[in-house]
Amino acid sequence: MQPTVPTEYLPDADISPEYVHAVPEAHYPHQINVVEELVDRHVEAGHGDRPAIKFEDDVITYADLQAQVNRLGNALVDLGIEPGDRVVARFTNRPEAIVSCLAVQKIGAVALPSMKLLRAKELVHIINNAEASAVIVYDQLLEEVENALPNLESVESVIVAGEDVDHDHHQFEELLADAEPELTAYDTNRDDLALMLYTSGTTGEPKGAIHTHRNVLATADTYARYCIEPTPDDVFGGNPPLPFAYGYGCLVTFPFRFGASTSLVENASPGDLLEATETHGISVLASIPTGFNQILSKFPDGPEAYDVSSLRLGLSAGEPLTPTTFNNFESEYGVELLDGIGTTEMLHIFISHRYDEEVDPTATGYPVPGYECKIIDPDTGEDLPRGEAGLLAVRGPTGIAYWNRPNKQADAIEDGWSLPGDIFIQRADGRFEYKSRSDDLIVSSGYNIPGPEVEAVIEEHEAVIEVAVVGSPHEERGEIVKAFVVLADGETGSEKLIDEIQTHVKQTLAPYKYPRAVEFVVSLPRTETGKIRRTELRDKERE
Repeated sequence: MQPTVPTEYLPDADISPEYVHAVPEAHYPHQINVVEELVDRHVEAGHGDRPAIKFEDDVITYADLQAQVNRLGNALVDLGIEPGDRVVARFTNRPEAIVSCLAVQKIGAVALPSMKLLRAKELVHIINNAEASAVIVYDQLLEEVENALPNLESVESVIVAGEDVDHDHHQFEELLADAEPELTAYDTNRDDLALMLYTSGTTGEPKGAIHTHRNVLATADTYARYCIEPTPDDVFGGNPPLPFAYGYGCLVTFPFRFGASTSLVENASPGDLLEATETHGISVLASIPTGFNQILSKFPDGPEAYDVSSLRLGLSAGEPLTPTTFNNFESEYGVELLDGIGTTEMLHIFISHRYDEEVDPTATGYPVPGYECKIIDPDTGEDLPRGEAGLLAVRGPTGIAYWNRPNKQADAIEDGWSLPGDIFIQRADGRFEYKSRSDDLIVSSGYNIPGPEVEAVIEEHEAVIEVAVVGSPHEERGEIVKAFVVLADGETGSEKLIDEIQTHVKQTLAPYKYPRAVEFVVSLPRTETGKIRRTELRDKERE
């Protein structure tokens, strides 16, 4: 079968990642549809009455989910959506978001989840770049879509979910009510596109990362299967947005792959997560380090105020997890947090500890089963020995593949290995220790200083709740280390506190790594996925 999308938008063979499938579970038949694997097979096996989605007080079973997916899939076909078409799904973390993505994939089209905070200008870029033919949107998020519509070049249909906003578009609920609940999945090839996610744009214009049906399944059959060890009794929950690769995996792919449940919490605050853990019985809680720190700071008596006995594991990604956060959360909640490194381009985590092994919170972990990782010299591409910092290179069942960005694609691949852009050290014991993003490396008086390494030490100070470290231009040294510090409630910035922070770093790390400048701020700039926008801080310093 021919690919269902224009081949000129896909990477050429010579700059494509080399895929390896080192675990047996990551071998798939040539014809496979991800929705048959995530939903239909559970119903066919007699498990249709098991809960698939828990949202507020509602429970959607696998049979209910299948029927909704089928109805929307039939409606999309009636609207003219064809295999390979890109369809935007713009929602908060609600069940309709999952139904929309799965319905799109089941008919052979490509789901493109969209972050809720994007403005019209950003939507125009993404939708036109993807040449999307339809948008499915929650009514509370419709305004920016309508603002973008005059400049959209390919959109033929807009479907609106919810009944609180007047509009002249198709009504999601009416389409479902009028459509048939039976639908045979399109006979997709395992290498047909299933999912498109746009990078958050922290280092420039957002780029479309493309993922096939077997790429999506492989994230569950490697990381989730081996590192989390899910069972049908698990309930996955957390606050990563569904359009975030981390959120899509933890809240859609992983639970459904193993017949488990997902708990969706709309616009989740720390209190919302704890309440959902109690009411939905969350056993695997996914968040970012900031989220876990907020739980600790805002709910120090959380285990007493909420029943969190269902928790067995926490997952952390998006930013480096510091040993301080790891130790504090384990002490208060009695569960370990598995840190992981993953990217939108690689779709999910490829380095992590495993649930059944001893976790060293000073390291990210080992390559996830099914992946290979090595450290290379960023200038020569040569392999570096253990103990030397260099550029991380990764190979496995997923890889970096961009939509219609040949120049960026060529930069991201080295001899078939994907280059996520992270600086790591591989220790003698095989663990990989994160140092920084390649663009977060501070060069001061000839010394290479990883910003996150300094951040982890500053965060150990009891007065500090969050910190970001960047290079600030300096006439003599080239750059100096500057720390932007958010203080805990009740703390006040002072010269004395700056001296304490600087002294602590000098006594913990090589003295040249200490922050020569410290600025106290109310908050740090972040992307919608929670990542600190260090680029914004660096730009501020350059100005």
